[in-house]
Amino acid sequence: MAKEKKKGEVKLYGEIYPYGINSAADFIARFDEARKGADEVNLLLHTQGGDVQEGTLIYNHIKGCGVKVNVIVAGVSCSMGTVIMMAAAKVYMCENSYMMVHAPKGGCYGTAAEMEKAAKGLRGMEKNFKKVYASKTGKSEKEVEELLVGDNWFTAQEAMDAKLIDGIVEPIATGVTQVSAEELKMQTPKALYSRFAACLEETTEGTEGNGVLKNCNNQKNESEMDKEGLIKKFGLTGVTAQSTDKEIEDAIQVKLDAEKNRADNAEAAMQAANKKRITDTVNAAAKAGKIQAGQTATFMAIGEKSGVEALETVLGGMKPAPSLVEVTRGGAANMAGAANGARADWGWEQWQKEDPRGLEALAKSEPEKFEALYKATFKG
Repeated sequence: MAKEKKKGEVKLYGEIYPYGINSAADFIARFDEARKGADEVNLLLHTQGGDVQEGTLIYNHIKGCGVKVNVIVAGVSCSMGTVIMMAAAKVYMCENSYMMVHAPKGGCYGTAAEMEKAAKGLRGMEKNFKKVYASKTGKSEKEVEELLVGDNWFTAQEAMDAKLIDGIVEPIATGVTQVSAEELKMQTPKALYSRFAACLEETTEGTEGNGVLKNCNNQKNESEMDKEGLIKKFGLTGVTAQSTDKEIEDAIQVKLDAEKNRADNAEAAMQAANKKRITDTVNAAAKAGKIQAGQTATFMAIGEKSGVEALETVLGGMKPAPSLVEVTRGGAANMAGAANGARADWGWEQWQKEDPRGLEALAKSEPEKFEALYKATFKG
């Protein structure tokens, strides 16, 4: 008879944060305790996301733990939670659960250089996210880019169709009803998280004594909009918990539009500052004689495509081009030097026939040699 596999169980419920029970340090300690002597570990997930750095530590630990890990989304998995999911060997969603994927977000206030640095960091995170999603879905990083445009909500079936999960299991929180497609578009991670949170209860029952999800039938509260939570989350003004759903939705839209305008303005300012820096760098190189006027467009394109740092590196290794006078003088000197070598036996007439310009240069570079040739021909 085959030996029954021993399974450990650990939960990650709530926001991923540098402090508290959902910090990387605390979670890893719980996870390692759950996998002691276990053949595989079930991770019950219900999170609205959180800190990218902490989430990355959790992802890396699960990925390299050496034990098969199965993730089961019991409620919602948003933002960084969806990245953590991808570390598991198998990912399952309860049929009434949700996941939401979007690009990493962050704020910045400061100089253009500081804003560029922050944007560079976010782009690096986006690149890592794309690799994770591409690996799970079997798609290219280019194909999964659309997942990072806006907030992308998935039902369990939609996540299955998108190859983001491996299967769908029966609901654990049976009292939570699904929202419509239109309602889903208006939801925030916090609001949907709260719908399931009412059905989560720590008990001494369940696998390995780590607690289970308790069924609840609080249908009325779950179907209502979390107005107070939304007002607090978005910092809404002009509305209260007694306002209608439509008024709350309109206030959120106004807030989102304002945030988008601020983000667009910040992005435009950053791009303008970057364009000015590239232009100034190219103009300085042209002024120093490193590039010619006809080359400015080429070097502007290098800066815009590869970044101003790459442009500065390229231009920094270039030396100013010699002037026409310097080229002429240098060429004449070289020619005169050659006359002392390979043309040492030339007479005046041969110089006049073969290289009259070289003869002129010889008069400047080696006047004594020139005078000797002249005298040998005309004063002999």
